[in-house]
Amino acid sequence: LAQVAPCLLLGPTKQSAMGRMYGKGKGISKSAQPYKRTPPSWVKTKPEEVVEQITKLAKKGLAPSQIGTTLRDSCGIPSVKSITGSTILRLLKMNGLASTLPEDLYHLIKKAVSIRKHMERNRRDKDSKFRLILTESRIHRLARYYKRDKALPANWKYVSSTASALVA
Repeated sequence: LAQVAPCLLLGPTKQSAMGRMYGKGKGISKSAQPYKRTPPSWVKTKPEEVVEQITKLAKKGLAPSQIGTTLRDSCGIPSVKSITGSTILRLLKMNGLASTLPEDLYHLIKKAVSIRKHMERNRRDKDSKFRLILTESRIHRLARYYKRDKALPANWKYVSSTASALVA
């Protein structure tokens, strides 16, 4: 049996990492959150105080990811979810402060608008034309996901001519 199928005896082998869709990286390196779901013992902040800080930062105009970074770096809060039991975006939605456009889609649209603005000044830049096509295809794919997930209305459509009004 060992001569016929040696791979069956060795068990599963490590599979190669899947490549990125629009980049050359194939890495699997990433940071890992601690498995323990309770807040660390050194965090003395109450959940009500955290919610208050989140709403204050959201009223200043910060995005959910920026709020999380600010809380981590300035206030010493490692994970909002472990303290409050809810994510930052869910807390913003409960307080009526969440954006109508998801954050990742917003940033892709902002990027497409800046590439298009660059294209107006530099008509012969073929590489940026290609990058614009890639960015807009990502926007369409993400919009399709958010429509299916009901985060965007079913009739929402990305139109490049009106995109600058979305990110202004």
